[in-house]
Amino acid sequence: MSRFLNSKTFVLKSLALTVTALMVTTVNAATSDQEEIKQLRQEVEALKALVQQQQQVQQQQQVKLQEVATQPAAPQSPLASLKSKAGADVNLYGFVRADAEYQFKGGPNGIFNDINRVDLNGNNANEDRLYSTAATSRIGLDFKAPVQGADVGGKIEIDFRGSGDTVRIRHAYLNYNNWLFGQTTSSFLSTETQPEMMDFNSPLGIGTKRTPMVRYSDKLDANTQYFVGLEKGRDENRLPAATAKISHKLGDTALLTGRALIQEVRGRTADDATEFGWGVGLGAKLNLAEQLTVFGDYSHVKGDNFFLLYTDNPYKVDENKKDIDLTDIDAVTVGATYKITPKLRSTIGYGAAFYDDSTLGKDANEKLQQGWLNVMYSPVKPITFGTEYVYGERETVGGAKGRDSRLGVMAKYDF
Repeated sequence: MSRFLNSKTFVLKSLALTVTALMVTTVNAATSDQEEIKQLRQEVEALKALVQQQQQVQQQQQVKLQEVATQPAAPQSPLASLKSKAGADVNLYGFVRADAEYQFKGGPNGIFNDINRVDLNGNNANEDRLYSTAATSRIGLDFKAPVQGADVGGKIEIDFRGSGDTVRIRHAYLNYNNWLFGQTTSSFLSTETQPEMMDFNSPLGIGTKRTPMVRYSDKLDANTQYFVGLEKGRDENRLPAATAKISHKLGDTALLTGRALIQEVRGRTADDATEFGWGVGLGAKLNLAEQLTVFGDYSHVKGDNFFLLYTDNPYKVDENKKDIDLTDIDAVTVGATYKITPKLRSTIGYGAAFYDDSTLGKDANEKLQQGWLNVMYSPVKPITFGTEYVYGERETVGGAKGRDSRLGVMAKYDF
């Protein structure tokens, strides 16, 4: 009997423990399910909020699109989609410009730079003169032809700086893929590395010559481009000049150029004697800061007065009138532009040309120097007002000296 009771008691205790364990398990399971349900509800609420936010954004976008659709279209210029007779796309550009200049001392050329001919040794024939002109105004057309499988285009650009303020062709050329045929700026020059000068004749120490040529250009990579060609040189020469140029960009930080020139220099007054003429050039443009850019350019030419500005006496004729001695010329231009505000900038610059006097007569130029300071103001994008002061000196082989001193103002409207 006692054993039976002990067995019964053991079974009842085991059953009680089992029931208790099942109840605990059930409670834990119920608690876990409640937490999962709570988490799911939170996720559903987050999805609802995200859907509502996207619906609000879509509604706002629809409202903006409706507002744009109801606004009247901006008037379009009839020249915005200009087409030539052959179907080429045509872009019209240019500017209207007016200049005035007071020349305290200077040369006989009138308005604008004439540093290599300023009055010498107290000759005051060209002092205290006031000049003005609108002949620097410019008109240009760029063409792009719809030719399948080829890159075909061209440019025509004129101003009114010809003889007697007549029309003058600045650029006139056509492009066919990598080839250029016509007249444009010489590849021996680097106008992109020269400091800004308001004077329309450009600063001393560089060149802006636009000459007829045949030129081939291509890119070595995304930042490096080269040009090689044959160009018309001095009128006395019977053969074209060969030119080459390479240009390399260092991102937005710098632009570097290197140039070369070779030509046969001919002396008509020396029984058509010829000599080998050449030239080299280096240029740089450096963005030192967001507001500050510096420029520098150097050229050395032997036997040339064509490509660089304000140079003369490319050679000296020997006493026997049968030979010529070529003149060496070193030219340099440096400067810096500082953007005072987005609408106001100022440039200071210096240019010089130095001649080898061993081949020159006493009346020939030996050294030319020039400095300038300008301020440019653009109240609105198409309009620019400027003022500039230029001071220069000229010295001959014989020691005669002259000074250049000018103050100019300018107003320009780009279109």
